[in-house]
Amino acid sequence: MSRTLIDISRLGTETSWPAVATEVNGYLQNWLTAANAQVSQHQLRIATAPNPTATATDPCGWRLEATLAQLTPGGDPAVLLLEVFLTGTTLQIKPGIANREPFLGGDDQVSWVYPSGEVGTSSGTWSTTPLPFNAQVGWSLAPGAEYFVFAYSQHRFTNRQAVPLLIARDQVSGHWILAASPPSTTTDAMRAVSWNVRSGQPSGSRTLLRESFTTAVMIRRPAELVLATTDWSYYENANEPAQFWEPLILPSDFAVVNFSSAAMSYFKPADGSEWLAIGGHGLLLRTKDAPAPQGGTGP
Repeated sequence: MSRTLIDISRLGTETSWPAVATEVNGYLQNWLTAANAQVSQHQLRIATAPNPTATATDPCGWRLEATLAQLTPGGDPAVLLLEVFLTGTTLQIKPGIANREPFLGGDDQVSWVYPSGEVGTSSGTWSTTPLPFNAQVGWSLAPGAEYFVFAYSQHRFTNRQAVPLLIARDQVSGHWILAASPPSTTTDAMRAVSWNVRSGQPSGSRTLLRESFTTAVMIRRPAELVLATTDWSYYENANEPAQFWEPLILPSDFAVVNFSSAAMSYFKPADGSEWLAIGGHGLLLRTKDAPAPQGGTGP
């Protein structure tokens, strides 16, 4: 199935986060149903959906869970977690992993584990002042490269651009990646969690892998998420978790530009493809393929 990109931007000033999140959730639910049918060994579900009647002080967003075919050290199916909740003043992103329900409230082997302290909570702000903003929802059900992404730019200020939702198949393991970014371009933040096949442990990410800021503008493919720490133990312990720098690799519809561009900027490299910047962290989404090379005829 071909990829889909929908513009849900608001041009007026009566924008509310609950209304936007509820609209996105409708697209997400439809995509998730189809994705679960294709990827039956790793099942996704919306554990908590956005509250359409949330006020400025109510948390409104998603708790997403992916139950994997892999077993944790406790012998239960691993469950990936992504929580993205916004109020009028804060944004919390919390990716984690578990091997048992219900949530017990601690980082241990029988509860939720957060693969790295740096991959925990991210704070940011959704402005309480209604403003026009750009927002895009995109998805694909290409076998082996399924993804769903939602990004917004409330305006061009650095603290008003984010990717609240990114669900994608890791191109190395085939497992789901659950990720989100805080509304800031000050760091290349992409809080993510997945499962590392080589180590048999959860993996966390906190940055995008891209070229030096001192080079000319470059688009890097494939888009890679840099892993932070992976271990099934307390990250607070003196015995620090092992570090793996094997990146999570996003499907080929994603790329990375080597600077923090304004969200919704458009890039057209020399090969004829076209890319849309989503969030403010240099992550790109392909909107047009490069044209196929024209074959010549010999003499």
